Amino acid sequence: MSFSDAMSSVRGPGLIGMVMALFVLLGFGVLFTFAFDEGLQGGDQSIESIIRHQGDELTYLTANTKERRELLGEEPGRQEAAYALSLKNRENRGLNERSTGLQIAIDAAKADMARRTEVFKNYKDEYRALVRGKAKGSELEVLETTNGEVYKSVTIREVTAVGIQIRHQDGQKRIAFENLPDSMKDYYQFDPVQKRESLAKENQLQIQHEAAVLQANDRVEAQMARQKGNDAKLAKDKLVLAIAAKETQINSLRTEINRLESDREQAAAAANAARSAGRTHINKANTFESQIRNRQSRARLLSAEINQMKSSL
Repeated sequence: MSFSDAMSSVRGPGLIGMVMALFVLLGFGVLFTFAFDEGLQGGDQSIESIIRHQGDELTYLTANTKERRELLGEEPGRQEAAYALSLKNRENRGLNERSTGLQIAIDAAKADMARRTEVFKNYKDEYRALVRGKAKGSELEVLETTNGEVYKSVTIREVTAVGIQIRHQDGQKRIAFENLPDSMKDYYQFDPVQKRESLAKENQLQIQHEAAVLQANDRVEAQMARQKGNDAKLAKDKLVLAIAAKETQINSLRTEINRLESDREQAAAAANAARSAGRTHINKANTFESQIRNRQSRARLLSAEINQMKSSL
């Protein structure tokens, strides 16, 4: 039997006690030898001091032996606690392995459930698309809604997630799914969630359409403003050209007036000279005067038109 086997067996503490007793006897033998062998008494030490020293060692060994016996007495309890802890650790490892296995099974079940749900959803969507597509052009003599409205000579134009669009003898109407008979709701597979999603898309499309219309209107207004500005600039340019043309006419008239005034003075001088010489002479001064007044009148009229044009610039 090994030392560790002796320590873990029931007879272990007795064997250790016997070994410790042998150590004590051996210690007494050594003390006896020290006490009565002059060669081992330490030279000049007295027997009393040696005996006292050895008595202290004996007391220490006795206390140490008692302490070790107490520790050996506690060993079986410690071994039992260690064995129980080992069992608990083994049990915990088993529970952890079982928990891991269960979690893997749960994850697999969730994945399978999600796959089956997606397959069923796709099937329902395909069925809805089929029956709603086939409904287009169907005719009903009478369609009565759950809120009491009655439509006659009904032709189904379209079935959507929101409801059905019909044409009847009095016009057209979109009837919400909630107001249809239960048989139609079941046949066309009404889904409130799908309706909310469809209405949200319609609202989004409406918002986008209104935004596009506003942008288009802004572009048209901007184009009209640019065209208006271009037209105004063109009109202004034309007005400036017209003013310049009239000012040119006025300058031409003034030149003609100056020439006619010179001709009138020359005609008057010739007539005066002929009268002084006693000759007969036709005075053309009045003819020039009439032409001058006519051109002055035209120049004033052109000046008035120029002033009016300049006021509108």
